Amino acid sequence: MIEQQTHSSSHLRQGLSKIALGIRRNRIQMATLDIPFSVIDYEFYEGGRTYKRKKIILAARGCTAATCTMCPIPNEAYYGLNLNFTPEDFLRQFYAAFATEPIDSYQLVSVYNSGNWFANREIPAGARQGIYQAIARSCCEGLMVESLPQFVTPQAIAEAKEYLDGKRLIVGIGLQSADDFIRNVCINTTCTKEQFERASHLLWEKGYTAKVYLMIKPAFLTEREAVTETVQSIQYVAALGYEDVSICPTRIAPYTVVAELAKRGMYTPPSLWTTIDILNEVGSDSLARARVACLDVDGKDSDTVYPHNCPSCTPVILDALKTFNMTRDLSIINSLDCSCKQNHLTDMALVDKRPLEKRIEAFLDLFNTELAVR
Repeated sequence: MIEQQTHSSSHLRQGLSKIALGIRRNRIQMATLDIPFSVIDYEFYEGGRTYKRKKIILAARGCTAATCTMCPIPNEAYYGLNLNFTPEDFLRQFYAAFATEPIDSYQLVSVYNSGNWFANREIPAGARQGIYQAIARSCCEGLMVESLPQFVTPQAIAEAKEYLDGKRLIVGIGLQSADDFIRNVCINTTCTKEQFERASHLLWEKGYTAKVYLMIKPAFLTEREAVTETVQSIQYVAALGYEDVSICPTRIAPYTVVAELAKRGMYTPPSLWTTIDILNEVGSDSLARARVACLDVDGKDSDTVYPHNCPSCTPVILDALKTFNMTRDLSIINSLDCSCKQNHLTDMALVDKRPLEKRIEAFLDLFNTELAVR
């Protein structure tokens, strides 16, 4: 286990929250509210089958719980702007996504609002209900959304039941880590394990699908600690009843706490070999899939540092991980090799004997000292 001190961590959370909120920057140019930020068509593999999927990212305010140390999503929305979104704005965006191909052409539609689908401050009930009704009227099998678990309430699920009319609902929940200190402080999320368990069981009881996201290498962890922590988190959600787990390598995006750590040589993104190590440790019966589509950097923000290996093997490993996600055949990733793997083994041997609390305190002291002399 990673060494942690036991006294109150509230001062650490407050310090990290202050930095996270203070460095947020809206990076989206103001545009019409009638079209979504992004519309992508691609295949989604789940439960032994492939779905034709439409992924829609709505133009929205973003997350109201924007304190996570690694998360750039508030910066990629209209975060902090006093915009008067109406249900009609969101519905126009939704229908604009199907301007070239009708909704009946898709088996699954994902709608994201750069935050929490069930939070009324982020997306009004009228918009949710209208989108539910559009899915219900279509030949589409179901809808996929994302939310922190505290917003997954009986009232929210009753609303979905009423308007989806029997269509499938998949809710992605970012637990990120089963370790309380790592989740609450290093990641600095507002998600608790109790909320996560309650939301998961509520969705299952109502016949809906709960999908969990776990982070690979949260802030302040070493490469070896990242493997240990993620494996333990996978084991926790599997024991809870999850049959599919998405493990997400952390990227370093601008205006986040991990970016501030990286500037000071205190954080690097996880190696792709680390993802392979995690999959090997949980074994051939693993429920985990590596979320690697977001790591294909072609055409993406050049200011972001994505998890990678050397230029030679990175695309090969990403393709192999995508294939593994569909086959769960470990031989596909275990047959990979590269001279850069030795660098990974060296990183895996590095040990930081300081408790996590001391590492966080060191960062906060350094950041605040630099701030004071500016």
